[in-house]
Amino acid sequence: MAEIIDCLRELPETLKLMKDCIAKVNASMTHVSDNSMSISMSSAMSSSESEGEMHFLPGKSVAVSKRSLLRLNRTRMTVFAPELAVLIFSKDTLANSTLTGRNGRGDMTKGQLDVAKVLAITDAVIEEFPGTTVSEVRAALRKKCNNEHFSHKRP
Repeated sequence: MAEIIDCLRELPETLKLMKDCIAKVNASMTHVSDNSMSISMSSAMSSSESEGEMHFLPGKSVAVSKRSLLRLNRTRMTVFAPELAVLIFSKDTLANSTLTGRNGRGDMTKGQLDVAKVLAITDAVIEEFPGTTVSEVRAALRKKCNNEHFSHKRP
């Protein structure tokens, strides 16, 4: 019974935190185009876990679950960047897209990954691993797209 009473006492503070979070999301939506924000929020909300607090990546246009972000492997940039990409894009999107929308022959046969999300991933990786270059992050993302493409082709 005491646990229930304690939980009820904490409820107003929890509601206040939730209202603050909603206000921050609404405020950030005014700075971002409707299309990219709806994509960002749907990607962030597609996780199977019940999400608590959301964390905005640098640039404030892409939100991910703080819990999922904290679970990412931070041993090497080449591991962290692809895992972050899977949080933001689905594996299917990565398999059917490239950074530029062009395939290896230069044809526009694949979809292009959302530029704002790629920039947010790049900024987050560089923030986490100072000294990393943009081209290194893009190479890791390119490799992830290629790996997902080939893993989807195999039965």
